[in-house]
Amino acid sequence: MEIPHEVTPRRDTGLYNAKLGIWLFLASEVMLFGGLFSAYVFLRLGVRPGFDSPWPLGMNVHGDFVWLGFINTLVLIASSVGVVFAWVALKERKWRLYQIYMYFVIACAVVFMCIKLVEYNSKLNHHFGIKLKDNSVMEGALAEKGGDRIHFEGSKVSFSFTGALPGFLSDLVGDEFPVFIADPGPADEGPVELKSYREFAAWFHNNRRKVNADLASERKRYRSEAATGATPKPVSVNTAGSVSTKEGFAINGNPRKVVSHSEKSMNYRDGIKIEGKLLSDDVKYVVHQVDMQLVLPQKQRDSMVWEVIADDAAKQNFFAAQATQYQKLQAHYGGKPIPEGLLRGSMLNLHEIHGDDAHGGGHAGDHAEKEAGPASEVHVEHGDAAAEHGEHVISVPRDKIKFMSNHGPRYGNYYAIYFTMTALHGLHVIGGALVLLFFTVFGKKLYLKNPEHLANRVEVGGLFWHFVDLVWIFLFPIMYLF
Repeated sequence: MEIPHEVTPRRDTGLYNAKLGIWLFLASEVMLFGGLFSAYVFLRLGVRPGFDSPWPLGMNVHGDFVWLGFINTLVLIASSVGVVFAWVALKERKWRLYQIYMYFVIACAVVFMCIKLVEYNSKLNHHFGIKLKDNSVMEGALAEKGGDRIHFEGSKVSFSFTGALPGFLSDLVGDEFPVFIADPGPADEGPVELKSYREFAAWFHNNRRKVNADLASERKRYRSEAATGATPKPVSVNTAGSVSTKEGFAINGNPRKVVSHSEKSMNYRDGIKIEGKLLSDDVKYVVHQVDMQLVLPQKQRDSMVWEVIADDAAKQNFFAAQATQYQKLQAHYGGKPIPEGLLRGSMLNLHEIHGDDAHGGGHAGDHAEKEAGPASEVHVEHGDAAAEHGEHVISVPRDKIKFMSNHGPRYGNYYAIYFTMTALHGLHVIGGALVLLFFTVFGKKLYLKNPEHLANRVEVGGLFWHFVDLVWIFLFPIMYLF
């Protein structure tokens, strides 16, 4: 049975079935991305300078990656042109030419996603922000891999057999697994020596099965006693387990997993307690920028950030750069009052801190800031032997930190929306590319049977691809430029 209007258009709409369907689908996509764009606009317009977390400038956030975003824009535009040429080739019954154009489109999609992965890697692995307790902010990077970890020397670990395999195992330091002496668990007759991860996991799972069986038996007993009307004896099963070492073991606690720590213990969110000795909980950090937008102007000179950085030259140069930018604002407004947003904004309160190899550039701000000129960089003269390649390496005490994170979704509203929208757009790129690739690799049979049918399918795929391109054309300027 032949489905009507697969190739020929309908009389009432002038569209064939698939084309009508794709327009309805794209209407729902417009509502999806329209809601996200609207959320971005309203969140940004609602920011109050000096009170709310400042909304970062796209060009300041992405830096050199603005050019990569522009390249991605050109890549998607080129791919949209390629889809049109591929469709024309099918209309002219040129199968090989159609394949060439379509493979070009797929290659553009691969290039686009590779560039996005480079951007994501930079933000998630190479950029790190720290907000101190007085709301001053340092932007930069961890001085070493795991520089935000809590360095601890453990001697005993306590946990429960009712949960999953203890998460502290992934934080152990060194290639050799420490030799743990396990206290007798529910399934053990005596102490057990655990010399590898596999032995530890097997021992843990064996005791967990015994604990779960005992719990099931006790609950069954409790229900049967309660059914007789008598007061049942409470369920009582020992679910605790512990292991220890003679010489101690080194562990770098992940701050996202650790709920609290002291000089003698460290507690994980999953209930694990490690006893031992705290070695260091300072964060090894490389400072690139100092942001004082949330600190009152009269309190900036006594801010906690200068105590942490401990560099008088950095402090003096920061306020010298701030004074220079203030003079530019005064000249720009010609004696008129300077808007509060600018006085509390990034132009006066956000400056670069680099080593002696730093070069000019600064950062950009809003429209008035651009007209007045870019902010200055702060050049730090330091003699720290650990500061290699001209980078200013410091140790940030954890008790002075209010919040810290990489530049991922949890770092702020801007980053949450950026990752949501770009990742969702990336999924559309991958999905559209896979559909077009399917038509290219497996479309020959349909082409030989009914070339017009395949041309219609490619046209529908092309409409979706044009929509993906259009979303990026809106996404690039608001996320990368403004």
